Amino acid sequence: MPEIRDLGDLAEYAHRQVAQVQRMPGDLAAEAGEGRSPRGYVHARTGPGGALRDLHIEEPALHLSAHELAAEVTAAITAAQRRYAARADQIMEPVLGVRPSERTPDEPDAGVSRLDALAEDLDRIARRRGLID
Repeated sequence: MPEIRDLGDLAEYAHRQVAQVQRMPGDLAAEAGEGRSPRGYVHARTGPGGALRDLHIEEPALHLSAHELAAEVTAAITAAQRRYAARADQIMEPVLGVRPSERTPDEPDAGVSRLDALAEDLDRIARRRGLID
């Protein structure tokens, strides 16, 4: 978070944060992760929540055993999901201050933490200007 010296800085920072938060869902929806299987026979595309958007299986994969084909499909989807998660982290980190894919269940919610910090800055500036006791 940048240094907040006055209400103008706070307003500018809040405006930038709101704009980023408003863009984030669209940016995330527009992204896709792509992955290929180790042999290159399977290509997958995933989106938000790991949802499978597309799966392409090349002809040579049909000659694999069921177990080998399942492993190829799983590897391609997993690679695509990892790539999507990395891209989502790049989109969300500037706003949340953390990489969502690296968060642990006991970590406090980053969005709430950022909001608390913004409220503290506003309170500090208002006290300095004598607007509140």
